[in-house]
Amino acid sequence: MQVGTVSITEVGMALWDTDLHAPIKLAGYLVDPGPDAIWEKVTPEMRALGLLPAAEVSGITPELCAKYGVPDLTGLKQLLSWYRIADAVVAHNGHEFDYPLLERWAKKHGLELPDKLRIDTMCDIELPPKTIKKLIYMAADHGFLNPFPHRALFDVMTMMRIMNEYDLNEILETAKSPTLVVEALVTFAQKDLAKTRGFHAQYENGRFQMWSLVVKERYLERERAAAQAAGFEIKVVSKK
Repeated sequence: MQVGTVSITEVGMALWDTDLHAPIKLAGYLVDPGPDAIWEKVTPEMRALGLLPAAEVSGITPELCAKYGVPDLTGLKQLLSWYRIADAVVAHNGHEFDYPLLERWAKKHGLELPDKLRIDTMCDIELPPKTIKKLIYMAADHGFLNPFPHRALFDVMTMMRIMNEYDLNEILETAKSPTLVVEALVTFAQKDLAKTRGFHAQYENGRFQMWSLVVKERYLERERAAAQAAGFEIKVVSKK
């Protein structure tokens, strides 16, 4: 998926049966966002920081979408037909990317997403501290490789295979719990204490803001106790 004027270039879906622990329907297709879509422009400065346009990461170009993609509204309606029959929906980094983008895509065409429990495998699966949560690394940590990373259907299957190794009831309870951003109250000399607990340096306009960590509310007190045992306090700064 790629953001321009709410432009989606690829959809990957799996209707997953939790009793069978396997997919029962699969679909992957390109979407032609039309001539008004704004494809990403990356400055030399952004490229130096490793911020690459989606076309370079996935290989999907305007020409491919125009030749092989389904019309924008058709792609949305096909996704919604699966969305409606699912008991819950799953995405990796969904709260920050997929779900807001899907809402904008639906709104663009005067449609609404059905109200479903939204699971995010980046924060609703309990992983060890300091685990790198990029999907390609998570797959390797779980003993397999995604053969075509950054392609929608393969990313979906990678995500579901990882999720399949964990207790579903725990994932569902975690997904229902509000998502919090907490700050490690540490000095510069104490920063390694926060890093050891999995906190990440957060910047705004190139300026350091804080050491932050995304925590589910149901685990907040456990994280607070672990931080205190490590030698620092934490503070909730926002709720998502």
